[in-house]
Amino acid sequence: MVVQRDTKLRIWGWAAPGEKVKITFNGKTSNATTGPDGKWFTWLSPTKAGGPYEMNIVASNAISLKNILVGDVWLCSGQSNMVHYMDLHKERYASEIAAANHTAIRQFLVPTATDLESTSDDFTKGAWKTATAKDIGRFSVVAYFFARALHEKYQVPIGIINSSVGGT
Repeated sequence: MVVQRDTKLRIWGWAAPGEKVKITFNGKTSNATTGPDGKWFTWLSPTKAGGPYEMNIVASNAISLKNILVGDVWLCSGQSNMVHYMDLHKERYASEIAAANHTAIRQFLVPTATDLESTSDDFTKGAWKTATAKDIGRFSVVAYFFARALHEKYQVPIGIINSSVGGT
């Protein structure tokens, strides 16, 4: 994933009510205690651009999130012009797709909800992908070239959160 640089980060989760949670990221530690509903959150101090880092969350169990970059995160949203992904234009962008090796550019593609009243956890099916030849096919064309230009100009990791639905 990519998280925003130079700002406090709100980290949150669930555990047993009253459980103590320890979060370690980039050599810094933060602690939290869950409320009666089992929810917890804490703030991590601002971090300069860089990585990859690992975040460890320890309570009665442990979770380790690896390969986290700190940079700039952008929300890319729209209709069909933002939805169009690289594989749909693989002839036009064949050389860009073949040469894609931008490990500091990542996209989180928000799954499309077909039932706007659904209470399912479909959002959990999303995942961060790296702009490499293997995964760039589902990157939004517009978002990818935007992210690539930003990365080339500022030399920091770029995360794009693509929340686009054609015809909406």
